[in-house]
Parts: sequence; C-alpha cells; structure tokens
Amino acid sequence: MSPLVRYLVADVMRGQRWAAPMLAYLAILLIIGPSSGPVLPTYAMASAALVPIGMWITVVVMHNEEPMQAVITMSINRGFHRVWLAKVSTALLCTGVLGLVALCWLTLTSGQFAQVGVGALDFAMTVLAGVAFGTVISRPVMPKLGWTMMLGVGICFAQLFVRQAPPVNALIDLYSGNQPGPVSMVVLIAVESVVLSGLVIGLAHAVARRRV
Repeated sequence: MSPLVRYLVADVMRGQRWAAPMLAYLAILLIIGPSSGPVLPTYAMASAALVPIGMWITVVVMHNEEPMQAVITMSINRGFHRVWLAKVSTALLCTGVLGLVALCWLTLTSGQFAQVGVGALDFAMTVLAGVAFGTVISRPVMPKLGWTMMLGVGICFAQLFVRQAPPVNALIDLYSGNQPGPVSMVVLIAVESVVLSGLVIGLAHAVARRRV
C-alpha cells in the first residue's frame, strides 16, 4: 500500500464518517442472515447491497478532506491525478474489506464452500461498480450534497429495476429462478460490470480534472 493511500485511510478512519455505511451494511447482512438453502442467492443479495454502500463509502473518502486540505494534499503529492486515483483505491480497499467480511461470514455460516469462487466474483464486481458510481456523485464532479443524494438514489433505482443492468439487476435475475444460472453467465455479468465501471470512472476522472 502506498504512503498516500495509507494516509488517506488513516484520515478517513479519524473522521469516523465510515461508521454509518459500515453499520448499515452489517445490519443488511444480519437481515439477509445465514443461508439455510442455496447460498448463491444470498451472495447475490449481499453483494448487490455493496453497490449503494460502495457509493456511500466513496463519497465519504472523496469528501473527507476540506477543500483547502485537498489542495494541500494535491500540491504535496504531485497533482490531482495521483491523489484522485489514490482516493479511488482507498474507497475500493474499504469497500472490499466489507465484501470480504460478508463473503467469509456467509460461507462459514452456510457451510457451503463449493460456490465460494462464484461468490467472490459477485462481491468483486459489485465493489468495483459501487466505487465507480460513487466517483460520479462525489467532489469535484458533484460538489453539492443535495445533488449527490438525488443522483445516488437514482443510480440505485436504475441498478435495481432496469432489466439486466449489470451488476445488480443482472445478478438478481440470474439467481431468481429455482436453478441458478451457469457460471459462464456470472463471468459475462462480471465482464459487463468491469467495462461499465471503467467507463464510469474514466468519465468521472475527466470531469473532475476539469473542475479542480
């Protein structure tokens, strides 16, 4: 882990704004609960919840520094590009830790280890998507908190209700039948999610660079 990411993680930890999304996700996990049936639908629900949580954590990371502090951080660390990517990496790290905890807990409590690789892929794609969407609703792309909340809610609804939208609706639809879809479909959804996330992060970076 680079010194800049370590600094950002420590700064976010000191701010304690991470507590709300962490507790919210832990509450979601308790509601979903250990799976008494097939574990794949439970993986899908738990990983889908990481999209809004990842967006929330990304906003926390991007907004943790005051504007003047952010300028100082950029001047010390050779400009906007390096700091922005470090903040994205920090959000991925923090969200990924929650995903890993959820994956381990659901796997251990269900006692179903055969599908852990598929579950890891589910969590990986939703962690990436959540952080990617979070970059477009955070400073400097979206400086006003009101617009951040409105756009964030809109993205969550779109992910949930737009047919075959990767990764959330596509995963839920895949596991909604009596028989889960083939692993190849999970890989396809993962590829779509990576491409979508890459495009979103690229767009957010381009807009953010112009607004700094």
